[in-house]
Amino acid sequence: MSMFLLSAGKITLAEGALYAVIGFVIVLIVLALLVGIFYLSGFIFQSKPFNKQKAKKSAVTQPQSTDDETDEQLVAAITAAITCVLQSESQDGEAPEFVIKRIVRKK
Repeated sequence: MSMFLLSAGKITLAEGALYAVIGFVIVLIVLALLVGIFYLSGFIFQSKPFNKQKAKKSAVTQPQSTDDETDEQLVAAITAAITCVLQSESQDGEAPEFVIKRIVRKK
């Protein structure tokens, strides 16, 4: 059956294999070029000019806060997240009642 399909286009099995190998090589070359382009773009965006602008933006947008304020905000954020998850899982739609006794940071 395969000889019939190959002979219909007047392409021999050796020519078909050669075309397949050429196709694979072209695909590999294009993939290598894409990997190289992505690597170079990552290297360019990690260079000093881009990092300086990023550092300036983050320094300006982040207000200075004490550890107590940060801890209270962290507890509030965790509590809100747990409430949202439990409320979405409950079938009656009521807010769950729970108490957070302690939050320990892992280092």
